[in-house]
Amino acid sequence: MELVFVYGTLRQGELNHHLMSGARLIARMAQIQGVLMDTGRGYPAVVQEDSGVVAGELYEVSAEMLARLDELEDFYGPKNPANEYERIRTAVTTDSGQREAWVYVYLKREHDVIAQGDWKLHLLRQNSHVLYFAYGSCMDLERITLAGAAEWFADVRGRGAADGFNLQFTYRAKDGGRADLVEDGGRTEGKLYRIPTECLDKYLYLREGVNSGMYRPAVLSLQCEDGSVQDAVTFLVVDKNPEMSPPGHYMREILRGARPIVSSEYYGELEERFWTSYGFRLEE
Repeated sequence: MELVFVYGTLRQGELNHHLMSGARLIARMAQIQGVLMDTGRGYPAVVQEDSGVVAGELYEVSAEMLARLDELEDFYGPKNPANEYERIRTAVTTDSGQREAWVYVYLKREHDVIAQGDWKLHLLRQNSHVLYFAYGSCMDLERITLAGAAEWFADVRGRGAADGFNLQFTYRAKDGGRADLVEDGGRTEGKLYRIPTECLDKYLYLREGVNSGMYRPAVLSLQCEDGSVQDAVTFLVVDKNPEMSPPGHYMREILRGARPIVSSEYYGELEERFWTSYGFRLEE
């Protein structure tokens, strides 16, 4: 068996994902060092560089499946002049540790670079509106309203759930931990908004510290209340630390925002965790 990192049309929900049928998913939130480019032909390509990070998924595949992927990627052998892509080994970072895997790359920059290094995010941003999954303080509207951004968050689409991800407090602010999703099993519920795409750059990227490296945008497939599975933008901590107790005002925002949206079971778990682990209880 072989490990393969995929970052474009082979990802979940994308054009060629059916070719991954039978592969074992190792991580949905995986990353490698490199720069992602838009070839202009409906698929991206990576160039290995230290200056960037590329988002993708990590799979375990058979030798037969790897051969089929070679065919898709026009890889005929190392340094073959007929190759479109080269297949090389690279380090892949996941929430459960670092692995080495195959990845298909270009050898030099030939096209426009995709910001944030995420093909799924790049495609979603071409729409006028996107779904946004809030699982922490952005479930609450107080700070959003004070910032004059409430109109962007008026279209609430109910509850979403991220299966395979746990709520942890891995970002260390001066006054305590901040929320993160960690891919280590479990289930995290949150609030789904339909927001104008401009809200990402004009509010959420600023609030989440994207340009300063605090959080990064990511695309998650979520279970929705109506039974559908939909892709939504969310934000993940870039440099994850051991959990740190969050401040009371932050837990208050999470509970206040979660209560009318999440399931009673999940809300009860939040209440119990905040009380037993951090000594916080929301006053009515």
